[in-house]
Amino acid sequence: MLNRWGKDDPKVLDNSIKASLQEINRMKSLVQEMLDLSRAEQVEIQFANEVTDVKEVGMQVYSNFKMIHPEFTFVMDCDLKEATKVQIYRNHLEQILIILMDNAVKYSTNRPEVHMSLAKTSRYAQIVVQDFGEGISQENASKIFDRFYRVDKARSRDKGGNGLGLAIAHRLIEGYHGKMTVESVLGQGSVFRISLPLIREEEKVIKERERSL
Repeated sequence: MLNRWGKDDPKVLDNSIKASLQEINRMKSLVQEMLDLSRAEQVEIQFANEVTDVKEVGMQVYSNFKMIHPEFTFVMDCDLKEATKVQIYRNHLEQILIILMDNAVKYSTNRPEVHMSLAKTSRYAQIVVQDFGEGISQENASKIFDRFYRVDKARSRDKGGNGLGLAIAHRLIEGYHGKMTVESVLGQGSVFRISLPLIREEEKVIKERERSL
């Protein structure tokens, strides 16, 4: 458009620049997510000695979203009475939770409310992010962690999605020997559950020693 007639038409020029910038930003986001996905394949090699407190990171992400989205109601249910350590790079856990919380906000159109819970069993730290939005059909839920998969391509693109966020989060969790699942009902919302193996006390000592070397 610019080569043919846009240079001499201010309206066409303005629209073309805006469209170009939007596409550039989308491509920038896509490239960054592809890099993130590639790095997620190597977490066991590069971040084997990283230890992170689930409670600290969960509370931080929760507080950040409360501040960024004042129009939403965020509810935290934390059963962790003390620091709860797992083997994961802090930035990766933060990235995973941001992906889940961001999706919850994006697809909560009718009821602007998101819940996060932090708990643990004898072996695992557990994080749950629940929304009350559009939900996902059973067929789509089985594919939601696939690369580039989008439940509604037009809607996802409109909301800025490339279909890689959940794939990155899922691969990162797997890389740290954890598990991520989703339960969803169309029109009622979704529940994403994360389980990460707890580090035993003797493992904490060894890993802290290795990190200090």
